[in-house]
Amino acid sequence: MDGREALGGGMHGDEADGGEVCESEALGGGVRDAEVLDSGGALRSLRSPRRATWAVLPVAVVLLVAVAIWPRPTGPTGPGAAPGAPGVAATPASPVRTAATPQPDVAIAREAAPGIRIGVERAEEGRLPRLETALPERLSTHGAVSLSAAPMTRALALLQWSGEGGPGPVLALGDDGGLRALDGVKLTTPTDEDGNEQLPLDDTALSPDGRRAAFPQRDEVVVVNLIDGTSRRWPLPGFNEIVSWRPDGVTLVVEQEERVFLVDSRTGRAERQPYPGFETVAGGEPGTDVHRLSDAADLHRPRTTEPAKTELTRWDASGNLLARESSRLTVGTGERWGPGWLRGGRIAWDVFGAGGPRHGGIVEAEAIVVLDAATGRQSAALVLPGTDRWKGCCRVLGWYDEDTVLFASRGGPSRLLAWRVSSGELLRVADLPDGAAVALGDIRGRPRTQTPAG
Repeated sequence: MDGREALGGGMHGDEADGGEVCESEALGGGVRDAEVLDSGGALRSLRSPRRATWAVLPVAVVLLVAVAIWPRPTGPTGPGAAPGAPGVAATPASPVRTAATPQPDVAIAREAAPGIRIGVERAEEGRLPRLETALPERLSTHGAVSLSAAPMTRALALLQWSGEGGPGPVLALGDDGGLRALDGVKLTTPTDEDGNEQLPLDDTALSPDGRRAAFPQRDEVVVVNLIDGTSRRWPLPGFNEIVSWRPDGVTLVVEQEERVFLVDSRTGRAERQPYPGFETVAGGEPGTDVHRLSDAADLHRPRTTEPAKTELTRWDASGNLLARESSRLTVGTGERWGPGWLRGGRIAWDVFGAGGPRHGGIVEAEAIVVLDAATGRQSAALVLPGTDRWKGCCRVLGWYDEDTVLFASRGGPSRLLAWRVSSGELLRVADLPDGAAVALGDIRGRPRTQTPAG
C-alpha cells in the first residue's frame, strides 16, 4: 500500500483505525495549544494588519480584536445551509457594521520564511471565507437516486463512504446538483499482495471531462460511463491498486506495487512501463509527459536537521526517461501521501510534517508543497499546524485553477479547502462527509440545487 486511504482507516477523527496522530518530542517541552495559536498568528486580514499583543490587552479588547481579524464567509451559502451549522456563519436579522468591527473577506496565511506560509488550526477552518464553486456548501452521501434512472451530463465529484458495515456504493454528484448511485456496476474491495484492503474509489478516479470513472480491481480495471451508467471491464492480471487518468481523457495509468501499465480506456490495450508503482503525478494538460515523484533513499534516515530529499522524473508515453531532477524540501519529512497533482508547470503534493515547534513555535503536522515541474525545486509550501492531525489528513485533491490548490482537511468536521499559492489566501470550499473518499472534477461555476427525479 502507498499511504492512500485504507478501508475504514484514517477517516474518522483522532480514533480512526490506522490514523496516526502527529506527535513530536517537543510537545513534552511545554508547547501548548494556546501558545501555538498565539505565537503562530497564522491568519491575518488585509483589512486588519495590526498584530495584537495578547499578554497585555484587557479581555474586552482581546475579544474585539479577535472579532476584527477573523474572516467571515461572504456570498451565498449552499443549499440546505442552516444558520449556526458547523462551518457556517449565522446571519443576524439586522447586521450592524462599524469601523471598530470590520468583516474581512480575505484571509492570508502568515509568511514564516520566504516561500513558506503557516495555515490555520483545524478548529479555525470553519471561519475561513468561502470560495463559491459549483459544489454545494456541504457534500453528502445521503439522498442518492440510481444513475440508471437519472442520467446526467457530467460529474463534479465522486464519493464513497466507508464504515464498520463496509464500503457503500460509489456516488456521483452531477453538475445539476443531483446525487446518483452507480447501480449498474459491481465493484469489489481491492487489496494488495498482503491482503490490505482499500476503497475502490481513489482521488484520481474521475476523468478530466467528468464523464467517466475508472476503478482498480483484482486482475482487471473497470471503466464506467457516468452519463448512462454502462461499464467496461478490461483484464489486467495482478493486484491493481491505483488508477489515474492522463490529460487526454483516454489513457489510464494503472499502478501495481512493482508494475505500471498505460491502458487505453476505449480498447483495454495495455503497455507495461519501465518503472514501479505509486509515484505517478496526476493531472496536467494534454500533451504533458508522465511525471513521477519518488522519495529519496535517505527518507528514513536517522534524526537529522538536513532537509528531506525528493526526486522528480519525466517520461514519455513510450517509457523513455526524459529528465531526472533531485531537490531538498524546506518543510516536512519528504514522506508523501497520495498523488502529486500537476497544473500550469507546478506540482502540488502532501507531505508528512516534521513536528515542532518550528517556524516560530508552530507544530508542523502536515505540509502542502509546490514544486516546479521543470526543475523539481520547491517553490512554495503551506504548513498545516496542530497536534490533532494525522498522517495523510490533508491530501491534495487537485487544482481549482493554475494558482489555487484544493486539499482535504480531515477530522471532525472534514473540509475541502483552497490555497491561492501566489497570495497565500486561504478559503473554505465545502464541508466533506466524514468517512468518505472523494474524487474531484472541474468544480468551477455556481452551485445548482436541482434534484434529479427518481
